[in-house]
Amino acid sequence: MKYKIAICDDENIIIDDIVSKLRNRSNEYEIVRCNSGNELLKISADYNILFLDIEMPGISGMETAFQLREKKYDGIIIFLTSHIEFMPDAFKVKAFRFLNKPIDIEKFNEAFSAAENEIINTEHILIKERDKSVYIKLTDIVYLEAYGDGTYIYDKNKHAYDTDKPMKYWKEQIGSEHFFQINKSTIVSFLYFSSISTDGSIYVPLYDISLSSSRRNCAAFKEAFFKYAKKYAKTM
Repeated sequence: MKYKIAICDDENIIIDDIVSKLRNRSNEYEIVRCNSGNELLKISADYNILFLDIEMPGISGMETAFQLREKKYDGIIIFLTSHIEFMPDAFKVKAFRFLNKPIDIEKFNEAFSAAENEIINTEHILIKERDKSVYIKLTDIVYLEAYGDGTYIYDKNKHAYDTDKPMKYWKEQIGSEHFFQINKSTIVSFLYFSSISTDGSIYVPLYDISLSSSRRNCAAFKEAFFKYAKKYAKTM
């Protein structure tokens, strides 16, 4: 998915360092920079992940976190600090991780990968069927199949949601990191396929179905899955 990430620290050198680490992972992240808690509280809290310095002039990072939670911000907070005495208060604001300054690259990558996995396991999309609306976890989606002007969305409980939105709409909603479009009318989750045959068919055992893919898309699917598996090997 395309994540929106906020970084709040009174030292620009720290912000620059985190931005560099993020860009080394992906160029698709939308990044917001802030130098104070007051500045952060003035912007829309629609970011998925927040890197927040605890010790800042004026309002502290911890107080900023308290105010964000009071405003119902439910994203991931990763604190930047070198003082473990703040940990008891951090539990009150549901902090996800602490990163000490200067930030170690391995610890940063571990924390960020864990945050991504947390997001995908809690991320929901709203599916409006023709007679009702339901929220479904992204990790529950097995595959999507376009038909005419609509799309069927198949979940792990073997329910097919009949939606009147085109495939293009749902592709934007679910993102591409955990899914792959194998042909014009089919998108498959990396979590539910088990094998790829020589003719390009992708087998989904939960539905006992083989979904067709072109040879070119089959090769691209394999390459994308290997990258996905390598990235999420510790959490899959």
